[in-house]
Amino acid sequence: MISRRGFLAGSSALALHGLKKLRGASHHAVLPQHPQPDPEGVARFVKIAIGTGGHGHTYPGATVPFGMVQLSPDTYNQGWDWCSGYHYSDNSIMGFSHTHLSGTGIGDMLDVLLMPCTGTVKTIPGSRENPDAGYRSRFSHDEEVAVPGYYSVLLRDYQIRAELSATARAGIHRYTFPASDSGHFVLDLDHGYATGPDSVLWANIKIVGNDTIVGGRSTARWAKGREIYFAMKFSRPFDRVEVQADGRNLQDLHEEAKGKSLKCVLHYATKARETILVKTGISGVSAEGALRNLEAEIPGWDFDEVTAQALHEWEQALSKIRVEGGTQKQREIFYTALYHSLLAPTLFDDVDGSYRGMDDAVHQLPPGAHNYSTFSLWDTYRAAHPLLTLVQQERVPDLVNCLIRMAHESPVGMPVWPLQAKETECMSGYHSVVVIAEALQKGFPGIDVPGAYAAMKKQALESNYKGLPLYRKHGYIPCDLEAESMGKSMDYAYDDWAVAYVARVAGEQKDAGFLLERARSYANLYDKETGFVRPRLANGMWAEPFAPNEMGHSRKWRDFTESNAWQATFAVQHDPKGLADLMGGREMLLEKLDGIFNASSVMPADAPDDIAGLVGQYAHGNEPSHHIAYLYVYAGAPYKTQERVRSLMETMYDNKPDGLAGNEDCGQMSAWYVMSAVGFYAVDPVSANYVFGTPLFDRMTIDMGKDRQLILEAKRASANSQYIDSLRFNGEPYTRLWFSHSSIARGGHIEWQLTDRPNESLGSKAEASPPSMTT
Repeated sequence: MISRRGFLAGSSALALHGLKKLRGASHHAVLPQHPQPDPEGVARFVKIAIGTGGHGHTYPGATVPFGMVQLSPDTYNQGWDWCSGYHYSDNSIMGFSHTHLSGTGIGDMLDVLLMPCTGTVKTIPGSRENPDAGYRSRFSHDEEVAVPGYYSVLLRDYQIRAELSATARAGIHRYTFPASDSGHFVLDLDHGYATGPDSVLWANIKIVGNDTIVGGRSTARWAKGREIYFAMKFSRPFDRVEVQADGRNLQDLHEEAKGKSLKCVLHYATKARETILVKTGISGVSAEGALRNLEAEIPGWDFDEVTAQALHEWEQALSKIRVEGGTQKQREIFYTALYHSLLAPTLFDDVDGSYRGMDDAVHQLPPGAHNYSTFSLWDTYRAAHPLLTLVQQERVPDLVNCLIRMAHESPVGMPVWPLQAKETECMSGYHSVVVIAEALQKGFPGIDVPGAYAAMKKQALESNYKGLPLYRKHGYIPCDLEAESMGKSMDYAYDDWAVAYVARVAGEQKDAGFLLERARSYANLYDKETGFVRPRLANGMWAEPFAPNEMGHSRKWRDFTESNAWQATFAVQHDPKGLADLMGGREMLLEKLDGIFNASSVMPADAPDDIAGLVGQYAHGNEPSHHIAYLYVYAGAPYKTQERVRSLMETMYDNKPDGLAGNEDCGQMSAWYVMSAVGFYAVDPVSANYVFGTPLFDRMTIDMGKDRQLILEAKRASANSQYIDSLRFNGEPYTRLWFSHSSIARGGHIEWQLTDRPNESLGSKAEASPPSMTT
C-alpha cells in the first residue's frame, strides 16, 4: 500500500496580491500592467494564494482549466509541504518549471525548470538558507501577482521581472531584464521533486538553430518511469550557449546531449528594460509532439494575447456558478475553491490526438476525444467528480472513457491514482469504478459500457491486486495478513456497490446480485460490543489491543488508511441504513455521530499528518470524513447536518495562504466547500442522489449547459439563518431532504426558507431518509 505521507518518509492579508498594486518594487524593475479580471465577472474573487501555505500544497502559477501545463515558481523541492514545489513561507525562488501537482500529499513533476539570471553563472540552485550559493533569487510577496492564467514576480537578486502565462499544452514566459552584459538563463533538467542521484533515469537536450531547444527526460519518483518532452523557443537568438552533461561541459553543441544530469546556459547581453520571451510546449509522446503543440497553441509572440485568452477561459469556467449575497470573504473562498476544483484531472495528449498510454505505448485517440492524467480518485470521487457532473457536463464522458481506456491499457487494471501514463497505486480501493458508475447513473451519453464492465469484472472477481484475494476469501481482509486491511476492506465494499450498478447496466444481472451481496461485507468488520468497525484476524477473532483513535493493533503496519476506527466506521456511504441497523437503529447512529464530533481530539504519535482539521475525531483535513456531517439526515436529525456543515464552512476555510484544513488533493478539499455552499452534497455518488445541507449564499445560478439552469434561492429570516424550515422544488412544496440528479438534469429551481431555529421534525421520519443499499 502506498500512502501519501509514507512515500515521502522514504524519499527524503491576500497572499499573492492578485488584484492589488505591487508594493515596494525596485525602481530598476518594470512593473507590469498585469491582467485585470472583468469587474463584473467572478474571476476577480479568486485568491490563488489560498492553500499555498499551511498544508494545502497548492501552487500559485499560470494554467488554464484542466491544463497540461502548470507554469509556476518553485521555492523548494524536498519535503511534504513542498509537494507542489512552492510554499508561502519561503523567500527565494529556484526557477519556473512547467508541471505541478495541486494539493497532493506526495510530490513529483516540476519538469523543465528555467531561471533567468545576471552575473556569475551558477548551475546549482543553492539553498533556501544561502540563495547566493546558486542561481536562486530572493523575492517578496509584495512584488508577486497572481490572477487566473497569469503569474508575475520580481527576482530581486537579478532585478528581473518574470511573467508567466499558459495554454492547455504550452507555457509562455516574459522576462524584463536590466542592462547587463552577463544576462543568462539556466535550463536545468536535473531539477525535479526530491532530486537525487537516481531521480532522473535518462535525459536528452538538443540545440536547434540559434533560438530553440528540444529534449525530454524520464524520472523515477512517485510515477516511476514517467516520460516528459519539451520544445522551447526564445524570442531572440542566443548570444552563446553552454551545455553540461553529468558535470562535463560539451564541445559540440548541436549534437544531442544525453545523460542523467543535463543543464544548459543561454547567454544574453541585455539593455535596460529589454524583454526576452520564451515559449515551451510539452508532450508525453515526443519532443516533436511538444513542438507541434507549441506551434499550434502559441504560434506567435503575443504574451498579452495568451494571458487574455487564459483569463477568458477561467472566467467562462468559473461563471458556470454565479452567486448573490454573502460576504466578500465568502465569495473569495468560494471562487478560489471552484478554481482549485477545475485544475485536475489534467490534459495529457497532443494536438494531433496522440498520447502515451498506461502500457507505455503511443496511441491515437478517436476524433474529438481527449486523454487525461492526475486522477486523485480516492479523494476526488467524493465531491470533485460530482461537482464536474454539474458544471463540466460536456467533459464528463471524455473523462470517464479515458478511465476505461486506462483500465484496458494498465497492467494494474482499473485506475487507482494514474499520473502521466504511470499507475502510482496510491491509496486504497480502485475508485475509478465509482466515477464511471456515477456518470452512468446520471445518464451521461457516449460511455463505453461493455468496455467498462469487462475491466471492472476482471478487477472485482479475478484480480490479485492488493488484498483482493483475501477479501474474496474471508469477506474482509485479515489485519495479520495485509497492511491497511481496514481501509482496503471498506473501500472494496463500496467499489463492489459501484461495480454492481455497472453490471446491471451491462445486463449482467447475476454478477450484479453477487456484487450487491458482497457490498454488505463491511458488516463483517463491525463489532457490536465496541460499536466500531475494527481490525479482524484471519481466524475471525478481533485484533487486540483496540482503541478507536489508534491506527492499528500492532507496530508492524497501520490497519487504517489515513484514518482510524472513528472515521472508518462511517465509511459506508452506500448503506447508512444498514450501518444504523448494525448499531441498533437510527437513534444509535445519531448517538455515534454526536460521538465523533464530541470525542477527544487526542491522536496517537503514529497518526499521519493527513489526519487534520479535527473536530473531536472528525477530521475535515482528510477525505474519509467529508460525508460524515451529512449522515445526520439518515439518522433522523437533518438540522444537525445543517448546523455542522455551516460550522465547517466557517472554521475549516479562510481566504489566507493557510486557508485549507489539509491537503487540497486535486480539488477535493475545495469541492467539498463548493458543494456544501451550493446547499447539497453527494454522500453516495453512485446513487446519483444529493442530500440537503444549508446554502451559504442567498441565490446561486448554475449553468448546466444546453440552455439549462439550476436556480438555488435561500430566503432567510435573518442574515444568520441556517436551518431549513421548508423547501419548494420547482414551485411545489417539498418535504424530503434529498433528491435525485434526474430531478435537476434539465435544470430547475430549489427554494429554501431558512430560520434561526431548527425545524427538528422536517425530514426526521424514517420514511423520509435518503435511500440506502439496504432499502
